[in-house]
Amino acid sequence: MAWESPVPIFDGLDMSELETDQAYLRIHWGEETPAWVYSLSGNCDGCPWQVMGNTSQTPFKIHTHHKTKFLLRLGNEVKYITTGEAGGDDQRICDLSAEFGEFGVYDLNASLDSCEISEALAPVYGNMALLVCFLVFLVAGLLWWGLNKVAGKHVSRAAKLLGWHKEEEEKKSSRPRVRSLDTFRGIALVIMIFVNDGGGGYWFMEHATWNGLYVADLVFPWFLWIMGVCIPMSVKSSIKKETPVKTVVWQITVRSVKLFLLGFILNTLGGWINLSKLRVPGVLQRFGVCYFVVSLVGYSFTRAETVQTAGLWWAKIADVVHLLPQWVFMLCILALHQLVACLVPAPGCDAGYSGPGGLHDWTPEKNNSGCIGGITGYVDKVFFTTPHIYGNPTAKGVYSASAFDPEGILGSLTSIFQVFLGYQAGYILQVYSGHIDRIGRWICWAALTGILGAVLCGASQNDGWVPVNKNLWSISFVMVTSSFAFLLLAVLYFLIDVKRFWKGQPFFYAGMNSILLYCGHSVGYNLFPFHFMIGDMRTHAAKLPEALWGSSLWVIIAFVLYRKKVFVTV
Repeated sequence: MAWESPVPIFDGLDMSELETDQAYLRIHWGEETPAWVYSLSGNCDGCPWQVMGNTSQTPFKIHTHHKTKFLLRLGNEVKYITTGEAGGDDQRICDLSAEFGEFGVYDLNASLDSCEISEALAPVYGNMALLVCFLVFLVAGLLWWGLNKVAGKHVSRAAKLLGWHKEEEEKKSSRPRVRSLDTFRGIALVIMIFVNDGGGGYWFMEHATWNGLYVADLVFPWFLWIMGVCIPMSVKSSIKKETPVKTVVWQITVRSVKLFLLGFILNTLGGWINLSKLRVPGVLQRFGVCYFVVSLVGYSFTRAETVQTAGLWWAKIADVVHLLPQWVFMLCILALHQLVACLVPAPGCDAGYSGPGGLHDWTPEKNNSGCIGGITGYVDKVFFTTPHIYGNPTAKGVYSASAFDPEGILGSLTSIFQVFLGYQAGYILQVYSGHIDRIGRWICWAALTGILGAVLCGASQNDGWVPVNKNLWSISFVMVTSSFAFLLLAVLYFLIDVKRFWKGQPFFYAGMNSILLYCGHSVGYNLFPFHFMIGDMRTHAAKLPEALWGSSLWVIIAFVLYRKKVFVTV
């Protein structure tokens, strides 16, 4: 494999017509009888074979993300054929599967007697760009560290000339700032900016098509989870200051409404200002709803004076016992979600159906068109109406699915539970002051939620009881992503707040101004200097530096704002 530098012409083929992660497939049919090609992507679970065209229409452009299967038939009287019917199809010539590489050229040599795929032009090595960029950032980080060690005074002097305040050392106090929380938030934010900027064009940096978990699927649940971690602090502060109940409820409501309205306004970016088609749900809208519920529940059931646990049999699980009323409330919400999702059918769909609709489980007699997400999708279409929900879900291109909003109503119930799991992690900080107590409990919660998630999804992408699904915000998705969150916080806390091997830079700066960076990135999505184009931008080697540049620029902005002591909150 060559590094990502495709040749312009190969054997009469214009290689510049290929997009990122595409390859050419040439079909050499050795018979006079016409034949047709059908394909089935490994990314399309439960889908039928779909006709691509006549063998004479060669070459075909093939996506290289996942393994692809091909079926040759003597007829094309049907557009779709189920995998079961294809096995006994009298028009079938052969079927075979292959994994293609980016910008490669492949030949399918077929006759009535045999079929085989061979490589005519070796693909490029698109992942090399990841290694090169990692090494560049590693060297840059080491150089910055060395510069501060060798010439720290000159760096500080330059900062003062630029109007930056020298970072003050944290004053020793009984309750120092837990830097790992801001670092965690900053990591989630920087990953979000990176994947929203394209993630270098790598498929595993995007959202999963339906079931599954890719890098982009981690960001949103981690944001919600870390918000939950911080809520117990504000609850304790309100109780300690003896703030009137009406004032606390008002403050929670105002902040929730601000988040909801800000997200609603951001939905109009890109010229989507037609009120008859304006999307209502969104990311910040879900933040507002979850914050409102978890904050009110947490505050309402928290005692003014915490019961002393010394000597009691449940002292080692005091963090759970103190929150038993909140746990009961949250488990009721979770049970309500599961009962509705499993027992209530959407019109024309089976009860408990949670697939992507469209071509999923398609048969000539019955198909799931319009059933995307089952009752979850149907509730949003009835409540908001179809023009006011997201029209381009991740399943649309692969499954030919209809509109579906990943930030809809039913998914908010499990999101609330995820925020509460973060609340549990934050409450551990309040109940236990010892580092071992905190880290040990976070690791235990990581193991518990991880095991529950694995059991629910059957450690399988599509075959478990409740597959991991970000679009539906399934309970297995909540458990698995929360498991990673508990584990990541434990690691960061150990490195940053216990051993002080690292101060969390540069992610700490982004975490201190998360709402500003989120909104700024959304507004500046297609603006220079955050984004630019050079040439056709169809290789990972071109897309990855551009995405990293945009992410790095926002981190630099966060660093400058931190030095200038500018912090924006909602």
